[in-house]
Amino acid sequence: MTTALIDLRTVARDDRDVRIALAGELDLFTSGQVQSRLRELADSDCRNLVLDLGGLSFCDSAGIELLVRFDRRCRRAGTRLLLCDVPPLVTKSMRVLGADRDLKFVVS
Repeated sequence: MTTALIDLRTVARDDRDVRIALAGELDLFTSGQVQSRLRELADSDCRNLVLDLGGLSFCDSAGIELLVRFDRRCRRAGTRLLLCDVPPLVTKSMRVLGADRDLKFVVS
C-alpha cells in the first residue's frame, strides 16, 4: 500500500475564486503529482487562486520552483496566485531562493 505524501484539495470555489489547500511534503518527488492538478486550475477561468500552504510539513527547492512556475502560468492566464498560511520555514526558504520577490503572500 502506497501512502500519499501530499494532499491537494479544493476548499472553496465560487464564480471567480478558488481556494486550494496543500498538505504534506512538497518536494522533488511530490511536485510532479501536484503540477498536473495545478495546471488545470491555472487554465480555469478564475480570477484569484489562493493556495493555503498551512498544511505543508516540508517544502524543498523543487516545490518552491513549482510554485514560481505556477505563478507565471497563472499570470499568463490572467489569474492571480495568492499564497496564504505559509509556514515560517517555507517562507525563509523562499526568501533565500529569491522566490518571495515573485510570489504574492496574503493573510487569510
